[in-house]
Amino acid sequence: MEPSWLVLMCQSCEQAFGKPRRGTDLRCPHCNHPESKILSRHMDASEASDAVSLANVPTEIRDQLANWIQKQPRDISESEPVDGYTILSHAIDEDGFITLESLKKALSALNSPIDAEAFAEEASAEGELLRVDSNRWKRT
Repeated sequence: MEPSWLVLMCQSCEQAFGKPRRGTDLRCPHCNHPESKILSRHMDASEASDAVSLANVPTEIRDQLANWIQKQPRDISESEPVDGYTILSHAIDEDGFITLESLKKALSALNSPIDAEAFAEEASAEGELLRVDSNRWKRT
């Protein structure tokens, strides 16, 4: 599989930027200069974004930033779709129950803007959850 993202350096303003490999317009988004050189190639936008960040910081702190970026956890949502099944799978406890608090945590971990109460109501209406107590459900 070929890398699908390029990290480029503008020949005029010397700012790094990323573009999709198949893009036809490789002009600098900072100064609109048409000439740039390829610094690196990446498989996904997240990797390219990290490379752009590193290329645009002073060399004195580049190593510190690279170490910090490596230590940051990646979003779950990058590898898993945010759908009802995924949300419920993250919210369920070892006894098979889902609480309003566990739904809030799951939605937060998945970077989802969905309201936990609204999600629980909708899942109940669709027959995915069965209310067993106030703010407590069991999967059907």
